[in-house]
Order: sequence, then C-alpha cells, then structure tokens
Amino acid sequence: MRENEYTPTAKLAHWLIAFLIFVQFPLAWVMDDFTGVQKFQAFNLHKSLGLTVLALTALRLIWRLFNPAPALPPSIPERQRMAALIAHALFYLVIFLMVMTGWAMISVSDKPSVFFQFAPFPLLPWLSDLPASDKKAYKDIFEGAHAVLGYALLALIALHLAGALRHAMLKDGIVQTMAPRFGRRSPAVPIAIFLLASAATGLGGAGEARASEWSVKPEQSRIGFEATGSGYTTQGTFGRYKAEIEFDPDEPGQTSVRVLLDMSSAATGEADADQTLRSADFFNPGQFPTAQFVARGAQPAGAGKYVLNGRLTLKGVTRPVALPFSVDINSGTATVNAETKINRLDFGVGPESVAGLAVDKDVKLTINLTAVRLDN
Repeated sequence: MRENEYTPTAKLAHWLIAFLIFVQFPLAWVMDDFTGVQKFQAFNLHKSLGLTVLALTALRLIWRLFNPAPALPPSIPERQRMAALIAHALFYLVIFLMVMTGWAMISVSDKPSVFFQFAPFPLLPWLSDLPASDKKAYKDIFEGAHAVLGYALLALIALHLAGALRHAMLKDGIVQTMAPRFGRRSPAVPIAIFLLASAATGLGGAGEARASEWSVKPEQSRIGFEATGSGYTTQGTFGRYKAEIEFDPDEPGQTSVRVLLDMSSAATGEADADQTLRSADFFNPGQFPTAQFVARGAQPAGAGKYVLNGRLTLKGVTRPVALPFSVDINSGTATVNAETKINRLDFGVGPESVAGLAVDKDVKLTINLTAVRLDN
C-alpha cells in the first residue's frame, strides 16, 4: 500500500458496501414480481443485505477513526474539499437512515422475517411491542421515508460516480486512492463489473405471480393445541404469530405458506401449566423463541379440501408435517380450518411422563383462520 491510498481494509469495505447497494436497488424494484417461496426469499434477502450494509458501514467508520483517509492533492480548491466532505457525510447518514427505516418496517410488519433464512430477524423492541392498530400507521410512515431516502441515495450515487469520472479524466490521482489493484488502468472497470453483477442478480429469476396473497385477521383467528395425559386434557393457544399466505383454489400447486409462532405466547389459562411450557424441557422460548411452518404447494383432497405437506421447525428440529385443511372463500374473505397431530417427542418437547403420569406423545394442533385477499 502507498501513502496516498486507502488501506486494503478500507477498500474492501468500500467495494463490498457498493456492491451490496447496487444489488439492493434492482432487487427492490423486482421482488414484488416473484411468487411463493421465491418472493419470501427475495424480500428476506433484501432485508438481510440491508442489515449487512449497516454493519459494514459501522465497521468502516470505526476503521476510519484509526486510519484517516489519504490527503487530497494540493490542487483541489477548498470549496471542492468541503463539498466532498459534506457528500461523504450525507452518504453515511442516508445509508444509516435508510437501513433503520427498513428495520423499523420489519418491526411493525405482520409478515415473518428471517435473517438469511437461518434465524428470526431481530426486531426493534419498542416498535414490535406496539398494538396492531398503531403498527399500521407507523408502517406507512416508515415506508414513505424509506422510499424518499432511496431516491436520495440514488442521487448521491449519481453525484459520486460523476465526480469519480471527472477525477479520472483529470488524472489527478484521487480515483487511484480507492481503486482496487485490478482496476488501476481503468477506474471504470470495477464500476462496470458491479453494475452488471447487480443487474444480473436483481433481474434474474423474476416470476409471474399467480396465487393471491392473503392477510390473516388475528381477532377472528385462532391457533390452538391440545395435549392429553392420564385422562387429563390441557388446551392452549398461541397468542402471537405471523403468517404469509398465498393461495388460489384454481392453482393449488402455487400455494405458499409460512407461519412463525411466538413460543413465549403459548397460554393455557393456568399459571402452573404456562410456566411448565416455558421451561427448558418443553418449549424453551428463551433459547428457541419461534417455531416455523413452511409449505409450498397444496394437494386437492375433495371439494374445498386440501393437504399441505410442509416442514415444521420446533426447538431447532425440523420434521415433515402434513396439514389437511378446508377453505371457504366468500367475497374475498376466506375461512380456513385445519387440524393435525404432531409427535412432540420428535421435537424434544416434554418428557414421556410427568410425576409418574404418562403423557401422550401426540399433540393435536388446530388452526382456524379468517383472512382477507389483499387484491380484493
């Protein structure tokens, strides 16, 4: 590294952030055109990359505190120096605000979000704990701010590229301070590579949406469970959950369902039983805060009846689960009833007996949903 260059770490962070941002814009423009699981994955990739950009930007700022930027050539007028300083500060500010508004949208959304498909997306507590009626108003505000900040970031990128091209033509050495070694002869090479890569990533694979999207009405819905042991039956419900549903009775094969259950919201109405459910032997929400059911494609099983063959992840264990359900659609409103049984021991939930009393391994899961078609 030469004295008039950024450090290799600073260069790596710069180009990684640039690449991710160039991927984010095309992805944001086309991800609504995806369908089913691909749509869910596209949205969650956008969210996950946004949080990654925030982390990389923070690391780059910390690195810059200990490794100052190379000095500008003496030929650069003071006015241009000030403009460059302001532009860089605005870059950091807009990136930070854009990611935070996106994070806020996730925190007030009723749709499940998974960080890089591995873990539930971290939420901002003071927003995720708001009543459902307040979340809608905040979501509209954050969406508007996110869009405005997106245009502001595009304007800053255009200004930044124009400045880089101008300095490249002047051959004053400024572009070379950040240019990778392979891009020394032509500073436009890395820019072109990142633009082409982002376009291919964002535009490739867009599909035509065929199944309708549905929004569950929590006040008219219920997800319950029932366990039996030694003649006693315990019934409970999950008070908090998020669901993403795409379904069309004319295209059942395009059905896509993803449900996240908040395991700490399991309640039976009995304090002792609820405390037991939250213990390490049972749901252990401290270590496994959510359970997830994912399914793609529904098989017809008679008039208004279908079967979802999906996968349930509970306490870190994933098993196949068949979910028969019936649906009745009237004027854009669907009533869904489903019932299945799962072997709790397959997921490490509870012992075989409690206080010497045998507990059935099978737990009945019942789902009664009312949902409204979003394009209704």
